Amino acid sequence: MRGSGNAEVPGVTTATTVAQTETIRSTPHSELLGQDKEATTHAHDVDSNADSSLAGSLGYLDINLDKGRSKYIGQEHWHTVLSEISEVKAYFANHKEIENSHERASVSTPASAREGLTFLLGVVPPVTGVELRAELPPMSTVLTLCSRYFNSPDNLVIIVHPPTFHQQLQRHWQDPSKTPIMWLGLLYSILCLGMLSYHKLGDEPSQWEGQTLRMAGEYRLRTVQCLITADYTKPVENTVETMLLYVFGEYSWRFDVDLGLWLIVSLITKIALHMGYHRDAKWFTSLTPFQGEMRRRTWALLRMADVMFAHQVSLPHTIYSHHCDTQAPANLLDEDFGPESRTLPPSRPKNELTPIAYSIAKVKLCQEMSDILETINRVGGQIQYEEILRFDTRLRGIFQKFPPHLQAAPLEGCHDSITVVMMRFSINALYLKIICLLHKRYVPRARQNPQYAYSRRSAVTAASDTLRNLVTLHQKSNDTDGPRSLEWFVNSMATKEFLVCAMLVALDLHYDCMAELSNDEKVRETALFWTSEQRMEMLSNLEMTKDLWKGLADGSIEALQASKVLEIMLEKIKSPASTPETAEETRSAGNSHLSGVNTSLTEPLDHATAMMPGPPTTGMMASTAENHGTQTSGALDNMYFSSNLPDSNMIPNFTEAHEDLNMMGSSLQMFPNLMADDFAENFDWVSTYVYQRMRRKLVF
Repeated sequence: MRGSGNAEVPGVTTATTVAQTETIRSTPHSELLGQDKEATTHAHDVDSNADSSLAGSLGYLDINLDKGRSKYIGQEHWHTVLSEISEVKAYFANHKEIENSHERASVSTPASAREGLTFLLGVVPPVTGVELRAELPPMSTVLTLCSRYFNSPDNLVIIVHPPTFHQQLQRHWQDPSKTPIMWLGLLYSILCLGMLSYHKLGDEPSQWEGQTLRMAGEYRLRTVQCLITADYTKPVENTVETMLLYVFGEYSWRFDVDLGLWLIVSLITKIALHMGYHRDAKWFTSLTPFQGEMRRRTWALLRMADVMFAHQVSLPHTIYSHHCDTQAPANLLDEDFGPESRTLPPSRPKNELTPIAYSIAKVKLCQEMSDILETINRVGGQIQYEEILRFDTRLRGIFQKFPPHLQAAPLEGCHDSITVVMMRFSINALYLKIICLLHKRYVPRARQNPQYAYSRRSAVTAASDTLRNLVTLHQKSNDTDGPRSLEWFVNSMATKEFLVCAMLVALDLHYDCMAELSNDEKVRETALFWTSEQRMEMLSNLEMTKDLWKGLADGSIEALQASKVLEIMLEKIKSPASTPETAEETRSAGNSHLSGVNTSLTEPLDHATAMMPGPPTTGMMASTAENHGTQTSGALDNMYFSSNLPDSNMIPNFTEAHEDLNMMGSSLQMFPNLMADDFAENFDWVSTYVYQRMRRKLVF
């Protein structure tokens, strides 16, 4: 018996029982979940039919029969990328080492991060509205913490309108008995986030020194008590906003992903749907322009939280684009509109730096990420590669239209505030990660079929650039004059957002090393895809990322495990061994992680084209076979926040929507039916590749 997804895969042997515990793993990837304390055995790898292969591509299921427990992990999880590497599987199967890593990380983790989520524990003591009002701190403390919250660079501040909130606060002090309990919960959640910011940044006022984390925990508890007392299942004004701020208060102190956050965000989403946040306010005349705009801001933050928390646990998100039509928020300052506004003023120019501009850009990326994940993770039906390329074109078009201050720019020597630097870094990291997720499953296939060389180049380049940006910002945060806010920002993102990228680069370099040892000339040619300079830079990025994660290992289980996995992979890359197992790894590389993908567009092609370099770009990819003059990863002082990826015009121009991208025209655009089956099977890819190379020499 062997489960995968929701189906049982036939022809698989049954796992044996060891120490009265039987754990059944659905795919070869499942050994990576070996975190139970009991010894377990694993079912044999069987790829006897397409159904098994398809099921494996959609994730894997870990079943503990003794405890009656099952755990599903989607195929985009970082564990799955290296699932075929024997040393990595052995590490995760070593339960004693996994157990020790949990203990080490727990010792140095704050108690608030080790405990379960207050909202889900169900042990919140009952309290009355009178008590909740009486427990508020003095007015001076409230004003200080509210000011701290509203001056935070976090996009959380967009869902509360400062001028309106301060008016409500004044009315509360005049007559606390009239204050709604749900609004009181909103206030407590703001106090919690304000107090947490002091602890994170290490600038605690003397009167709260050493007490900020404890006090934040008290305010978090009060927030939950307000939600329960006001009965969040019968939502009123401020219910969704209070729950969102509570979730981010919990998230702030959890460097590792948490299933509970995904559960709560799913609940918040359903409450928001019940309250109509998913439909744009223009359809409802009973909503004022001010209310409609604030609902758009709240929905934008919820849309981001929904897809990001779901992706972190590799499980489906709740919001789908075809279910909602709420528009993006307008680019307005808080003082531009208010409850008295009869109409909203025109949106400010997109190039104008406002607190909301970052959220507008990020929610657009998150919406695209949501659509992409829905497509690549769908069960049943094959994914046409043409569909992947359409997503690629659309994603690049979205990013190119962002204001310059949110696109790639140098870190060193720039005069932007640290807040703008962090916003830009976050936008670039998300954009590049989406590129990786979109093309990830085609990376190994490119070793057998050069049609997918674009995907390999796009995904691995994006992944390596992401790691370089992370390391660059980490080095800046460690400077003697580096702000503490930057250090916390980098550390909080270091594992959650970059694990897949690191594993993708490591796997591609590993297969290159194996290919170099092959007796098959066609296999060896796949190792020529990158220049030596590019490979050196990727290796350097991996080394520095491993060191960064090692430094965070005491407080993060995932950082500890990821650093160990990178250590294993770097050792294999530096000292490849030509063994039957590694030879098989190389031969099967093109078939991994691609089940469920429609590859009928082309038959296996001549491997002379497998190293097609694609159009020249800046960043890592500027170092092509014709040009070795680009600096390597050693010159970090002038490193860029790079989002430069292979030119999307290497692929067909499916729409006319992005003619303003200012990209070099592709010689392939003269073939409008490039993706047709009969064309792809008979097209001379080698001749086109040679023409592309000659054209590039003439132009550059």
